[in-house]
Amino acid sequence: MEKPRHYALILLTTICITYFVENFLRSAAGALTPLLIEELNISHGSMGMLISAYFFIYGVMQVPSGILSDRLGARKTILYFTILTIVGIFLFWWSKSYEFLFVAQFLIGIGCSTFYINAVKLVSAWFPANRRATAIGILSASSGLGNFISYMGFPIAVERLGGWRTLYLWMSVLLVINWVMNIFLLKDRGDIQVHATRPDRPPILKSLVDTLKDKRLYPFFAGYLLSTTAWVFMNWMPQFLIDVRGLTYLEVGQIASLGTIAGIPGCILVSAISDRLKNRKAPLLGFSILASALLIVFLNLPSSTPVYVFSALNFMMGFAYSYWVLYFSMIPETLPPERAAVGLGLVNGLGTIGFSIFTPIYGYFVDVTGTYTMSNNLIQALSLLMPLIFFFFIKECYGGIKK
Repeated sequence: MEKPRHYALILLTTICITYFVENFLRSAAGALTPLLIEELNISHGSMGMLISAYFFIYGVMQVPSGILSDRLGARKTILYFTILTIVGIFLFWWSKSYEFLFVAQFLIGIGCSTFYINAVKLVSAWFPANRRATAIGILSASSGLGNFISYMGFPIAVERLGGWRTLYLWMSVLLVINWVMNIFLLKDRGDIQVHATRPDRPPILKSLVDTLKDKRLYPFFAGYLLSTTAWVFMNWMPQFLIDVRGLTYLEVGQIASLGTIAGIPGCILVSAISDRLKNRKAPLLGFSILASALLIVFLNLPSSTPVYVFSALNFMMGFAYSYWVLYFSMIPETLPPERAAVGLGLVNGLGTIGFSIFTPIYGYFVDVTGTYTMSNNLIQALSLLMPLIFFFFIKECYGGIKK
């Protein structure tokens, strides 16, 4: 008989590979911004729309992702939607026009949209409570590695391989191999596997309405929406550093990649600290304050600042922003089990849609004003509101609260 603990580690390994590749794809457009603006001869606003083509549909799909998780099961949802991702990545690799790249981003966004919530559901089912947040942290840490390969890999590929498409193709092939692995390795368990004949399942609309009525979610909505403003800047960081600080593409790749690689120890340690303290709110608040302070310092550094200072600050900022992993432990511990997936979808969806709307607005302000000042001032103001939301409105929920 298979030991659940051993299988849990196998499951965590294969879904970490999937999440690693998906985050490479997630960051690709942002990492390629300097190249695509020049290659396609487009404005900053148009580039922002190309980045958002992924994130907008990703955000819209978060509620359906939660519903599919409850209705279809996590395993089937992941496998079916990964097929769309595979179609999209090969279209992106082949495309040389703005229109085809936009369609490719859209397909990749749909395909990737269901993965994280369903992966979290699987991890929550197979890992005990005292190791659950740590396991989710490890899963989330694989996103940092994917982002790192994107931001550092493309500049190296341009320098060593003569272009960015070869690296993109390699990662596409890896996802195909991993998808085959998932066919054999992913298994649903317990309440993850929900059959269509179950008479006790609430109607989809009622589940959605009941979740929206739960006021415990509202602080998560606001806090997560505000936290995504920093991710907007992280996507624009390479172009900002080239335009304003006069750095090279390889230098900005180094700076940006250090911020993403910091997410690996960040996600693991933040979640492990939370489990160790048996507390979710204190680490969330502390790291969010640190992240906001570091972002403001980074944005106001003088042009003469050495590259290593930008790199060190962005590494610390990437580590601090890893507090986001706690959201995906806190929401299932706050809501009843039958509404947890929908709640995760609503929070993640709203934040991602907000990000996708603000990203092209950031670029539009740069086009209109000719500077990054207005866009960056807005980001700084919103980042200061975020810890206040966490402090005043989010309640402690470690281990699940009384319903």
